Amino acid sequence: MGKILFQLTPEIIDMIIFGMENQSDKYCVDIKTGDVLPETEIFGTSGTEDVDSSVISVPDWLPADGFQVMESFVAIIHNPSYKETLRKVLSAGKGAFRNFKNIVNEHKTLTQQWHLHKDKVMRAKVIEWYNLNTEILKYNDIEENTDETENLILSDFIFSVDCSKWNNLIDDKSEQSIRESLGDQEKILADYLIVKNKSWLNIPGNTHVFVCAETIDGEFAGSISGGIIEIGDTHGFIAVANAIWVEKKFRGMGIARQLIDDFSKNAVLLKVERIIFELPGRGSLLISALEARGLSVFFTTMAVNSENL
Repeated sequence: MGKILFQLTPEIIDMIIFGMENQSDKYCVDIKTGDVLPETEIFGTSGTEDVDSSVISVPDWLPADGFQVMESFVAIIHNPSYKETLRKVLSAGKGAFRNFKNIVNEHKTLTQQWHLHKDKVMRAKVIEWYNLNTEILKYNDIEENTDETENLILSDFIFSVDCSKWNNLIDDKSEQSIRESLGDQEKILADYLIVKNKSWLNIPGNTHVFVCAETIDGEFAGSISGGIIEIGDTHGFIAVANAIWVEKKFRGMGIARQLIDDFSKNAVLLKVERIIFELPGRGSLLISALEARGLSVFFTTMAVNSENL
């Protein structure tokens, strides 16, 4: 067993969130102790040219992240009057941050809901950051799906295997997921994967399987798509997931991991023998989450441009 990254306690999460939001200094975390300190205290005035390998920067928290949290909050609140008012504020552009907070602070219940929502989103982001650094540093991963994170997801979003109303949208988002994961430079590989996925799912005996997520107000939030494949003469079945998509304003909240869990649970109910996740490109960022759920790598796909041969 390798070295262990500091234990991510609620108290350390609070300190990391403070460092994320602090605009007067950049903060780092000691990977051995979990101490959260400003860079100026760690490196003094000499800068960070000689970076201490025992510290890592806290997660980035940019204005765009704050705006996404506001959008996701508007998507899940119940009161139609508050929802419409806040939507107009966010769409107005100039002064959106200030006006949003002014309106929220005028209503005690709304203020409480906002702070709870923002805190949960930021905690989920810290846990995701912790797991990513755990993987990069080759330390032991933690099970990020704590009761707190799971309760956030299950209380704010609805997950369902009945995605009939979203079928066309899920097809579009599945393609978009593959293209986004591979990037603009790999269009031909994205085209290949999209055609391949459609081909095997259209073979007689194979069936499409989806899990979709939506807000409690019925707004599409994300999906995982794949299918059940019948295996030759053995008449056995495997489940394959080949695209995961989460709407940008809902990212960092643990939805992708919940989609993975629900796809797996549904596959078990359907009596499949194996469950496979084929996630291209940046989908590999979910490797730590998949490994924590007992999955292991069994196949590698590599590509090269012919001009480089």
